[in-house]
Amino acid sequence: MNDADESRSLPIVPLAVAAVLGIALLIGILWLGRPEVERPEPPVSLPPLEGEAARYSVEQIELGTMSLSRWENFLGQQVTYVDGTVTNKGRRSVAALELTLEFNDIMGQVVLRETVRAVGQPTRSGTQAAPLKPGESRAFRLGLEHIPAEWNRGAPRIRITGLLLE
Repeated sequence: MNDADESRSLPIVPLAVAAVLGIALLIGILWLGRPEVERPEPPVSLPPLEGEAARYSVEQIELGTMSLSRWENFLGQQVTYVDGTVTNKGRRSVAALELTLEFNDIMGQVVLRETVRAVGQPTRSGTQAAPLKPGESRAFRLGLEHIPAEWNRGAPRIRITGLLLE
């Protein structure tokens, strides 16, 4: 009777191993066969402001009123948003505009310096955003995830540090 019980239980082990291997193979095929998501390249830093671009940024680019807001998700992660507008008062189109934001502590020392693109940021489809035409204003929103706790909660100092004209 023991020989009969052992012969009946043997086919279960190979079937279980085959089922586990089959499931692992199916998961592997599905994992490797998934479509790859194309992510746009981060924008290249603009050259420092010099000459005509420096003059144009001072005389023809106007930064409107900026506002700060914070958002926190259910996991406690916080994102600080800087909302504002930029206006091109000149005669040339602005292909890209970089801003440097400086966040200070209560002593006035810089605790975070972040450079971001307000104009010329690649879109989700990977194409370049439309330039800021002469006389045009455009709203922008910049999201910052990691601002140090030492930040005084005041408005950051914002400077134009990069400009690419068309």
